[in-house]
Amino acid sequence: MLILAKGSRSINKFGNDAGVDPGYISRLLRGLVKNAPGAIIIKKLADVAWNGVSIQDLLGAAGYINPSENPDDQVDLRGWEQLQQWQRVIEEADRYNISPEDALDFITSLGKSMARMRKGDS
Repeated sequence: MLILAKGSRSINKFGNDAGVDPGYISRLLRGLVKNAPGAIIIKKLADVAWNGVSIQDLLGAAGYINPSENPDDQVDLRGWEQLQQWQRVIEEADRYNISPEDALDFITSLGKSMARMRKGDS
């Protein structure tokens, strides 16, 4: 599906058009990436896809939805902005080698502290 979305453009042109690292696209195309691309990447690629490739097509190819079950269903994109924000949090945690468990512990601790502060303000 990604080859179809790229169309006749070079990988570099496709990546630059989408704002996605062409090296990452190359690794995706060669099957060298273990995990499916995140929401931000899929949205960026869909925004510049050629040959009628839709976001539903790319989400299906990435394994997030099964378009054959409901081919006429539209993907509700209202949650994309929030999903993109969480994707950024995940990318930052990964960049600093913060494990999911440590990130969850930190968020839980921060949330409890903020709740205590709010309770003291009322």
